[in-house]
Amino acid sequence: MKYIKYIGVFLSLLLICTFNVKASSKTTYVDLTNLKYSTNDSDYSSIKTYKSLEDFIKDYNDSNLPSIYITNFLFDGVSSVVSPDLDDFIESDSNDTKIKTLSIKVLNINTLGDIELTGEFIGMVGVDTNNREGEINLILNNVNINTDSKKAPAIYVYNKDINYTKCKVTIKTLANTTNYIEGGKLKKVSLIGSDELAKYGNYYNNESLTNYNKYTNYYGIYTSDEIDNILFAKVEADREDLTDGDPYYFYKASGALSSDIDLYFEGEGYLKVTSKNKEGIETKGNLEFVGGTGDYEVFSYDDALNTTTSSRNARNDITINVNSLLAYVLEDADEGDAIDSNGSLTINGGTIYAFAHPTSGDAGLDSNNGTIINGGVVIAIGNMMDGISSESSQNYIYTNLNGKIDADTLVVIKDELDNIIAAFKANRTFKTILYSSPDLNTKTYKVYIGGTIDGEETNGLYTKINSYTNGEEASVSNTNNMVRNNSVNNNKNNTILYILLSQIFLLVAFIIGVYLLYIKPKKINYNT
Repeated sequence: MKYIKYIGVFLSLLLICTFNVKASSKTTYVDLTNLKYSTNDSDYSSIKTYKSLEDFIKDYNDSNLPSIYITNFLFDGVSSVVSPDLDDFIESDSNDTKIKTLSIKVLNINTLGDIELTGEFIGMVGVDTNNREGEINLILNNVNINTDSKKAPAIYVYNKDINYTKCKVTIKTLANTTNYIEGGKLKKVSLIGSDELAKYGNYYNNESLTNYNKYTNYYGIYTSDEIDNILFAKVEADREDLTDGDPYYFYKASGALSSDIDLYFEGEGYLKVTSKNKEGIETKGNLEFVGGTGDYEVFSYDDALNTTTSSRNARNDITINVNSLLAYVLEDADEGDAIDSNGSLTINGGTIYAFAHPTSGDAGLDSNNGTIINGGVVIAIGNMMDGISSESSQNYIYTNLNGKIDADTLVVIKDELDNIIAAFKANRTFKTILYSSPDLNTKTYKVYIGGTIDGEETNGLYTKINSYTNGEEASVSNTNNMVRNNSVNNNKNNTILYILLSQIFLLVAFIIGVYLLYIKPKKINYNT
């Protein structure tokens, strides 16, 4: 029995250590409205603001920056943010276009740990993850962050290495809070290093102003050494299929909420992300929504959710487990998938609304390496079909209609017994419909357009139907219709479960055997 006692002591010590680790973690509370911070949510101090570039550069070079500070520009890691003229490239009597810097108020996060934000802020929250090892949790407690500009994301998590995984950044929403993020797209060009101007300048002259007009927001002309010091993930131009005369390097944050590395979302609150330009939430690494409790709405002028591709990065997966998610490409955008993964896309739970652009050839769900649906209620519409992986464990219906459905038209899907599977309206035209639900068991179905319905709906999807009068049966393309019944996968899952339970039984039997043979005290014979 003494061994059992020792095991109990060990578990107790482990529990105490775990409690102490959690208890010792500290939160930095940031009042965005008044630009103050506290480590105890009581005694607040003003956040240091750098009014002078020289003072900032001195503290930066001396590694003396505060854990949270404010600048009036987005610092990219080089020794200067002053921009020269393009006259360095052209003859002195030609175009005198200036290179513009990005001037914006930035709340800089320069530390690990929990950072709880509350209040309103006009500007950007910049999170530097370079060379940091640990976790950064941005906790949103009724925040409203708005760049008031189309040229910068509202939250930018940056790192020069898109494959960096030693720092985990999570955006958490507190329960019973509403949070709003609104920003644009940052794309800043670094022309070739100033030590190579001579061989590059012939593309910029009075006779060829195409390259002048192509990039109107140059960030600066750097030496080759300075280019290596840029803190953001940069792209070599030739990898983006740019032509001769285009800049050699640029960096970009394509969404209102952007990250150069993996980004996680969790929490029990509500978060609305609105793009002023291009994408909603964009990462150059994996994008994961975890926990199954948060509510998210993302409105964009391109892909609402996007993981970008890069030859230097093998991680571009999107994983979704939420309470609800609306991914919505705005009607006046040029194009956009609702959810676009350049890796794989996996949906594990939640109610997912994915509305692609109404006229472009885009999809509600789009992925390079396959879309897997394992749970949740999913409704996705668009104008292009992107196949669902056979690895999905949940049934789905995916159909391509012969002709587009007009905006605000009622669409009803029925099974072979004339039961309503799903009903919804969308404020846009579309041609493809994907629907998946844990309750979906149908093998055949019909799609009806129009009719009269009475019930309750959210984001156009009817969650309760009291009555429905049939509309007109829609014509569908049989070659593209897909009805997925995952009986094979279900049988495979049952087999895996059986094997797992068998292994657990054998393990328990082994432990009991060891106890009886080696640990259980022997009975003393008092007759000897």
